[in-house]
Amino acid sequence: MAGHKRDHLVEEIRQKLGMLLVREAGDPHLQAVTITGVKLAKDLSTAQVLFSSYLEGADPEDLSQRLNNAAGFLSKALGRTLSSRKMPRLHFHYDQGFDYAQDMERLFKEIRKDDE
Repeated sequence: MAGHKRDHLVEEIRQKLGMLLVREAGDPHLQAVTITGVKLAKDLSTAQVLFSSYLEGADPEDLSQRLNNAAGFLSKALGRTLSSRKMPRLHFHYDQGFDYAQDMERLFKEIRKDDE
């Protein structure tokens, strides 16, 4: 698959999964999930889906398990709207980037406070 088409498919998966979670997920924990990225295998067989949650106190392991349990449903729903004939198997992984950024911001605030 050409790079441009592949990039388009990755973005399409990211956007449509996000919309599916908001509109069709019956679990309120999943409705608070944001899809932050998708890594698609070269053969399109699997997609590693990165997510974060804006739900305060959300347990990343619990959310991963809930999402991976719903992967079949999400894959079917996604397949109905995707422009690709091949639907990758979805694997969800928590994106720790936002937690890291918050920790760094907290540390910077502490440093500034100590300097004052």
